Amino acid sequence: MPRRLRSSFPATLMAMVAMAAMGLWVKCSTGFAGGAPSNRSVDVQQAAEEESNSNGGRRLLVLGGNGFVGREVCRLAVQRGFQVTSLSRRGENPEPGNQELDQVNWVKGNAVDAGVVSDLVGEADAVVHAIGLLFDSNSGLTNLNLIVSGSGSTPDDTSTYDRITRQTAFNLINSIKGKLRMPFSPPTPMMFVSAAEAGWPDVALGEQVENVAPAWLKEYLVAKRAVEGELRSSADVIRAAIFRPSLIWSWTKFDVLPVIPVFNLLNAIGVPFVDKTVTVSTLSKAIVAALEDESVSGVQRFPEMEELEKKIG
Repeated sequence: MPRRLRSSFPATLMAMVAMAAMGLWVKCSTGFAGGAPSNRSVDVQQAAEEESNSNGGRRLLVLGGNGFVGREVCRLAVQRGFQVTSLSRRGENPEPGNQELDQVNWVKGNAVDAGVVSDLVGEADAVVHAIGLLFDSNSGLTNLNLIVSGSGSTPDDTSTYDRITRQTAFNLINSIKGKLRMPFSPPTPMMFVSAAEAGWPDVALGEQVENVAPAWLKEYLVAKRAVEGELRSSADVIRAAIFRPSLIWSWTKFDVLPVIPVFNLLNAIGVPFVDKTVTVSTLSKAIVAALEDESVSGVQRFPEMEELEKKIG
């Protein structure tokens, strides 16, 4: 390798890591980004009504339902006929007066509390984990959450990646395992929002990129991978779909819009450790489609998410 390229390669990796880290905040942000509903054909509306009827009575628990991703999942799930409960620290409807979100049961509580989670899982047929944060209490960057979190949420001294991501998800998993089940009943659907970067070890140059990543990003990924591993080992009782989005965006999420073309260009030219971005609409529709489709399980990267989105319309 020429000396100039050899000397610039680490710098290039660091730049890529910085952009990946920059994109991670919207995975964890509790900010809202919405848009005007698109016009649907009569056929699509009829199909949605039929699907709503088929989901009637299905009870969905969403951890972090008032967040950037969670609220869109709640909104869409209600449209599809689910009875939705959200558990969050605030327990508040982020959009009072919204037709769908007004139908959600907003529960105030801490998902770190295994008892709280267990009680709610006992009343649910399916679960979604959409809790997360970018800068935990050990990162030294907690004040930046005031900028990247749409609701201005900030972690306290106990808010580590291990507690907020791993422990809350493990509480869900253990509650499902401990739930009384009828013989031969199907596994409980659990949708987990992970990160594209969790798959770095599986792609070319991914390990090299992670080696030069900042410590907080490595800890973030440790927590995500721990949950993914536990879900894979629980396939007998849990039908897990693990969503690995790169940058999550919407047209009203102004703080991240400038980065979107960069990620998409890098993916388009074949940079193996940068995935194409997805909109919050694509991700939420993919999650709900996976809830409805019993054949969906395992890791879902952006191509799978885009295909699942088509099932919702």
